[in-house]
Amino acid sequence: MRAPVKLSAVQGQPRAIRQLEAALRNRRVHHAWLFAGPPGVGKEMAARAFAAALLCAEGGEEPAAEACGSCDACQRVARGVHPDFVVVMPEAEAVHRKLLAREDLPKSPSRDLKIDQIRQVESQLVHAPLVGRRRVVLLLRADSLNAAAQNAFLKTLEEPPEGTHLVLVADAADGLLPTIRSRCVRVPFVPLPIDFVAARVREEKGVDEETARLCAALAGGSLGEALAVSADSLADRVRILEALEALAPTDLRPLLGLAETIAGSGREATELRLDVIALFYRDVALAAEGLPDDALANRDLAPLVRKAAARGAEQALGRVRLAGKAKDALRRHASARLAVEQMLLAMIVPEEIS
Repeated sequence: MRAPVKLSAVQGQPRAIRQLEAALRNRRVHHAWLFAGPPGVGKEMAARAFAAALLCAEGGEEPAAEACGSCDACQRVARGVHPDFVVVMPEAEAVHRKLLAREDLPKSPSRDLKIDQIRQVESQLVHAPLVGRRRVVLLLRADSLNAAAQNAFLKTLEEPPEGTHLVLVADAADGLLPTIRSRCVRVPFVPLPIDFVAARVREEKGVDEETARLCAALAGGSLGEALAVSADSLADRVRILEALEALAPTDLRPLLGLAETIAGSGREATELRLDVIALFYRDVALAAEGLPDDALANRDLAPLVRKAAARGAEQALGRVRLAGKAKDALRRHASARLAVEQMLLAMIVPEEIS
């Protein structure tokens, strides 16, 4: 059985948790919230804990200042079976979590939250809460709401039925319309401290300290992403970076082969490899400005970093930007292979870097 989650158990996000605790303690809980920040830093955990506090039986007519964790409502929220706790996510995410079978869908699972899902939620909100006085709707990956779904959701977000609280969880709040964002109380979540992430990686994966710190650095302060970094992907990183540094504008055949390596294993793997490239060139830029080897994230590749740093910090920062642009293109559903090829071409033709 999944343990009930309390806000006090969410680590590494003191500002966000203080904001939520103050709202509960002062009985000033807005009807619409936007939990925004990088993936894997505790947004969903905090949202579920917030929902538990709102639905906790200990609160009676008012929300509880903190979920008790032991009442029937808290236990049902923890198990995901509370009738007044509605969780909505894209089909692809539900398949990934094994909450939905791919074969039950008529076509490939959507990565977007669709208008049909919003209309289904709205049909549920017509009825009063089934158990208590409140209902909580949690929209995971809310920034994947397509334009039609966002527009359909506006009126509900502005004037939800009495006792309904809407919590939108988004990695990139800018993916939501300004009219959506303006109707929500924003709760900012920040990257977790590298030391904290590295310690958790060591504890949960049993790796050495240097590997744990590298996983934490690659994940940019995301515990979820750091735990997902595999030994194979770390070995992959060395081959990719060495091949990247060996590219030359006089022969594009190695570039095409490297693009296939980077983009040939699905979007998630491609995004991780782009993060690897961005982190390497951040190291290069810092090394060009005098950062010592033992302070590098890629300290095991210090000779390669130093060699690249001889070309200067400006080129390295340009390559960081190019990796970021390629990752953004992937998230807009561009062709992974094409996005990576364009990035690599721009990296070896200096006038293409912008």
